[in-house]
Amino acid sequence: FKFPDSLLSDIQSMMTKFWWGDGDKGRPIHWISWDKLCKQKEDGGMGFRQLRAFNLALLTKQAWRIATQPSSLLHQVFKAKYFPNSEFFLAGLGSRPSFTWRGIYEARKYLVAGSRWRVGNGRGIQIWKDRWLPRPTTFKVISRSDKLPEDTTVDYLIDSDNRAWKQDLLHELFWPDEIELIKSIPIGSTHNQDKLVWHFTRNGFFSVQSAY
Repeated sequence: FKFPDSLLSDIQSMMTKFWWGDGDKGRPIHWISWDKLCKQKEDGGMGFRQLRAFNLALLTKQAWRIATQPSSLLHQVFKAKYFPNSEFFLAGLGSRPSFTWRGIYEARKYLVAGSRWRVGNGRGIQIWKDRWLPRPTTFKVISRSDKLPEDTTVDYLIDSDNRAWKQDLLHELFWPDEIELIKSIPIGSTHNQDKLVWHFTRNGFFSVQSAY
């Protein structure tokens, strides 16, 4: 669940009172801000958790499971109730949503902010709409061209015989910096499926620590 901000504020207040002392002779002085205490120790803090951010990072993990494990019971239950005719990233909040769905729905925007598509055969990635460039923060193509329809997929940019990017076409459609980004993306075989990956880990799998 997504904890209420008021609850998290009360818990944080108890933590600060424990840290600074809570004697009977008046309110103790807080010598340093809570935000600074939450910094990592190597950055001069104590490594305490920002509770709201940590709660959202944990919820984002559940959103990742729903997005990447369509055969799981978690995905099937939520799909049946909240997005039976669409996909997870297009699902609305719905009427009378559960507390669990409210939390996952809130966390989904953080999943969108940190995930992108890894090109396999390119058939499931739309060039102009999807997040597939290895460039934070949008991962989307900024260049615009009227030479291709809006729903053109990435496989159109790939020479299927040589499994290489069509250099001439790239230069027709994209700005120079985006051409270099696209050329840096390795192309898999035609049997490789496009895959959702978490951009901020080396292996592409979601981690609560990186999300936090």
